[in-house]
Amino acid sequence: MFVAGFPAAAFGTNCYVLASGPGQECVVVDPGTDVGPQLDEIIAENRLKPVAVLLTHGHIDHTFSVTPVCGARGIPAWIHPGDRHLLVDPMSGLSAETKQFFGGRLQWSEPDDIKELVDGAVMDIAGMLITVDHAPGHTQGSVMFRPAMD
Repeated sequence: MFVAGFPAAAFGTNCYVLASGPGQECVVVDPGTDVGPQLDEIIAENRLKPVAVLLTHGHIDHTFSVTPVCGARGIPAWIHPGDRHLLVDPMSGLSAETKQFFGGRLQWSEPDDIKELVDGAVMDIAGMLITVDHAPGHTQGSVMFRPAMD
């Protein structure tokens, strides 16, 4: 299995690229702030083809680049319905201090194709079987991803 990770430009959150191997389809997990250049480099160097973005939750530090990543590749974003509203209005999930960081404004549009993650679902995606575990707490729609058990 191919796994590459790197920190986003702001907040230090991690973005991951998962594939069954180099030269294969891949998924992007949690594309935070300004991940474009690093993501493009990993994709090109490993001849990967993104087929989806998976979001562990809806906070802006994990979703900031979801629309440009999805839009540039014509791929869907997957999020749990408990956090779906955060792709419509990401400012609703921010603390007062973080809202100040953005100056109270944020240029935002949600991805064109949004699909919902379901607890316990086994996703057959990018040549991998991935189980979705709903783990509310950090947000109502927080999820974890793990390899599916045969």
